[in-house]
Amino acid sequence: MASPEDLKANAEFIRLADSFVEVPSGSNKNNYANVDLIVDIAVREQVDAVWPGWGHASENPRLPNTLKTKGIKFIGPTGPVMYVLGDKIAANILAQTAKVPSIPWSGSFGGPDDGPLVASLNSEGTIPDEIFKKAQVFTVEEALASAARIGYPVMLKASEGGGGKGIRMSNNEEELRSNFGQVANEVPGSPMFMMQLCKNARHLEVQIVGDEHGSAVAFNGRDCSTQRRFQKIFEEGPPIIAKPETFREMELAAMRLTQSIGYIGAGTVEYLYNAATDKFFFLELNPRLQVEHPVTEGLTGINLPATQLQVAMGIPLSKIPEVRRFYDRDSYGTDKIDFLTERYRPIRHHVIAARITAENPDEGFKPTSGRIERVKFQSTPQVWGYFSVGNNGGIHEFADSQFGHLFATGPTREDARKSLVLALKEIDVRGEIRNPVEYLVKLLETKEFRDNNIDTSWLDGIIKSKSVSIESDPSIVVTGAAVFRAHQFIKSEMRKFEESLTKGQTGVSEFKNINGFPMDITYGGSKYAFQVTRVSTDRLKLSINGEAIDIKMREQSDGSLLCTYGGVVRKVYGQEEPLGLRMVIDGSTVMLPNVFDPSELRSDVTGKVVRYLHEDGAEVGAGVPFVECEAMKMIMQLKTTEAGVIRHNMQTGSIIGAGDLLATMELKDPSKVKKILPFTGSLKLGDAKVQLDDPLQQLNLILDGFDAGEVEPLVSKLLLNADSATANSMVVALLSKYCDTEDQFKGKAMDAAILSLIAANKDNLRAVIGAVMARQGLKTRNQLALSLVRNLASFLDRYPGYVVTPEIEKVLERLAALPGTEYGEVSLAASTVYSEFKAPDYQSRLNELRDFIMSDTPQAISTSRKLSLSVDSLCELFSDPDLKVREAAREVYVRRVYRAHNFLEVRQTEGKDLASVNWRFQLRDSPPQDAPVRFGMMSIFKTITEVDAGLHGQLEEFKKTMSLQDCYTEPVNAYHIVLATTGPFDETAMIARIESILKDKKDELKCLGIRMVNVLIPQPPKVPRYFTFLECHDYSEEPLRRDMRASFPYLLELTRLQTNYD
Repeated sequence: MASPEDLKANAEFIRLADSFVEVPSGSNKNNYANVDLIVDIAVREQVDAVWPGWGHASENPRLPNTLKTKGIKFIGPTGPVMYVLGDKIAANILAQTAKVPSIPWSGSFGGPDDGPLVASLNSEGTIPDEIFKKAQVFTVEEALASAARIGYPVMLKASEGGGGKGIRMSNNEEELRSNFGQVANEVPGSPMFMMQLCKNARHLEVQIVGDEHGSAVAFNGRDCSTQRRFQKIFEEGPPIIAKPETFREMELAAMRLTQSIGYIGAGTVEYLYNAATDKFFFLELNPRLQVEHPVTEGLTGINLPATQLQVAMGIPLSKIPEVRRFYDRDSYGTDKIDFLTERYRPIRHHVIAARITAENPDEGFKPTSGRIERVKFQSTPQVWGYFSVGNNGGIHEFADSQFGHLFATGPTREDARKSLVLALKEIDVRGEIRNPVEYLVKLLETKEFRDNNIDTSWLDGIIKSKSVSIESDPSIVVTGAAVFRAHQFIKSEMRKFEESLTKGQTGVSEFKNINGFPMDITYGGSKYAFQVTRVSTDRLKLSINGEAIDIKMREQSDGSLLCTYGGVVRKVYGQEEPLGLRMVIDGSTVMLPNVFDPSELRSDVTGKVVRYLHEDGAEVGAGVPFVECEAMKMIMQLKTTEAGVIRHNMQTGSIIGAGDLLATMELKDPSKVKKILPFTGSLKLGDAKVQLDDPLQQLNLILDGFDAGEVEPLVSKLLLNADSATANSMVVALLSKYCDTEDQFKGKAMDAAILSLIAANKDNLRAVIGAVMARQGLKTRNQLALSLVRNLASFLDRYPGYVVTPEIEKVLERLAALPGTEYGEVSLAASTVYSEFKAPDYQSRLNELRDFIMSDTPQAISTSRKLSLSVDSLCELFSDPDLKVREAAREVYVRRVYRAHNFLEVRQTEGKDLASVNWRFQLRDSPPQDAPVRFGMMSIFKTITEVDAGLHGQLEEFKKTMSLQDCYTEPVNAYHIVLATTGPFDETAMIARIESILKDKKDELKCLGIRMVNVLIPQPPKVPRYFTFLECHDYSEEPLRRDMRASFPYLLELTRLQTNYD
């Protein structure tokens, strides 16, 4: 049988079936628990037998009784026996009649002398109805009266319930009143009874099977004490908490009880056991197979469903091969086994099982439903598991919450526990549901479980106190959430832009932020304001409060992200849900809830509204249940968050989903609304950074539009140790890539360029997206192109014998041809370098300069435009072998530097080791009578040592030239020093040496009215270095004027610019 919901959910049992019959949708009363429907299908399909499984109609006596009338075998006990033992009320009356110890319950009085109810089976094999009803509670008032006699805490149970449904514990009258309606709604129509809660008890059970020949056998048992809401979480065996002889008594009692009434098939006799007193009490008999039956199979080697089938075929238990092996008999022998007196072989290993459910451990194991994208688990020799749904399946609202089961085996309980922990950590379930796998691992690792020191209330106590929780580092959580949402945003924007391109839309305004955008994450009462920067297709940089976090990520086929941050590789998966973002980071689930107004009471389950617990408009306190909802066949109470007046937003019976608004609250105290504060601290993820790619890859990423680093350091690193051929190749490749992109946009409006790209890439719109993204980074791309061109200009000096290749010339021509102001700087630089590469070599240019300065008078040459690009090279001729050339070069240089002045006189002197030029000059723009006559001198020394030794003499010579009698009161004169010796030098040391020499002669310099000392150091074939030392700074070097000829700062009005800037 398969309901539409199970078909849609891709239920595993349907896939495994040879055939199936589709049945009506809805709750199980419409399908799997509908006896008439089951019988009709069995008759129509002409089946030989019906196997009921567990749950649904498996404990309804009408099913075997009706099938019997149709001549169809029911694989299980007969109807009357099922009624007697399957009904929890009848089972307890029968146990009392057989003198089996029972816990105080609603059938502990009302019998003879107001003692326990007892009964003999009537002719129909059932308990007389009048005695049966005495053990029931029909109303809240009867339940309260019964509880008063039994004593709190009490259990209210539906006799037809199971699997945690139809059972509630009440500590007081108020709770019992509330729970009565919940139990009645969970198992409609079922008789209800009450029993005292047995504290500090273990839930132990014996697996029994009876055959048609009057035999019954016990196949050891299970310890199912780890429960929450009376539904099992872990099951294990053998039950080592009980003494062996005590547990043997339980087995014998179970066999005698079932054998005495002719029980046929598999069943479970359940006991409550107190380890401190070594006492046990009958609890109930489940007349069906339990979902945890593989625990027993793992202990005994007996296939229980196969045994059920063989019993139904009429085979005696003594002749079933697996049963015989369990009793160390020949598998195919025929001798009878006396199960009451003979012992089965010793069990020398342990099995622990864990149920995998669609429940939220953060919310007290509330059931969840929804789509399941993936279930990943690999069984091993130590751990076997199965799941009721597969990939792309789901858990619907009418299904049981359990969808998987793991069974771990080991030589000891501890070995089995460890194997189960490892197996649980390997489970990966993706989708809309929640599951408690991580919580189960924590439970298995508690000291109480390891020491086997638990009872049936242990887990509920843990849940209530929240003493076991999944702790997550907030820094890791918020970073993972930011990465996930950033990745989703990028994918979404890419998809939207591609869709717009498909429609011929060319707008790019919304796409411009794809590589840099803000991302806010709210968690734990704090708002984390990240700035996301895309470094490449698989790298992000998250910035927050001045801290930068490098992220490397890769999307897996299952939608998860492998992320490296904080020096660790993490597996990150996210699911946006109505109530917030659910993250799974390295297997740990964390919920980042949406920021909801506390006046809005929203559902966190999928199901329907059963009833509101307060009238519309009633005043309700904080943390009080306000509504009951049915979810996954269970009644759940949802609570208020703050006190106030409640307003209903739904009708009773309304279908609801997670996040739906159920009610609103007029808050009693609006100030209690929790405020979200900005996070101002550090995430402290460590200093470990993602290993970045090599400079060439990073520069390529910059050309692709990504913020992959700073341009200048990357270019320097790229060329640092490269030989000429490699450097040439890399620069050509990068500049060609730059040109290839810009050629698609140059001279066009953006819309027109994109339309052209779409036409050329109809089948590959990602290429269009890539081009647009690169284009949007034009500013940084231009910086890179400019840096590469400038470095290219140095190749002649950096690599001796460097030859400009045709590829370099071609790419420079492409750059120089780029039109418009947006390319102006790049185009000009490329044009200049191209011209330099085409120009003659340095020596040829120097020879040409020599001939040029000798072709006319110094006055004429100094004003020629042709000299513009060669002024700095004149210093190379100051020491020319030809005296006339030397003198011409010096005078041309002086006149060119001071071409804004009128020269009154220029004189030169030259000795063996020293030459000098003296001149008198006035500003040209002022009338001669108003312009003071100024003096200038240029001394040419071979070395800095000679400057130190000869400076005093030169200053005395300068003084004579001035015919100076008294010291100047205002500095107006200029002094130039030229070092004839060339070559590399330590800049800092050179400046310090010159400052020391000048400061030593400071008084002489000031007396001579020297306003500025300019030092020129030739660096052929490069331009010379210039250093300027000002009187106003006591002849300290002025860095702002470094590498400028003496007159440039005045032409540029640099002093005024500096003053305004400062």
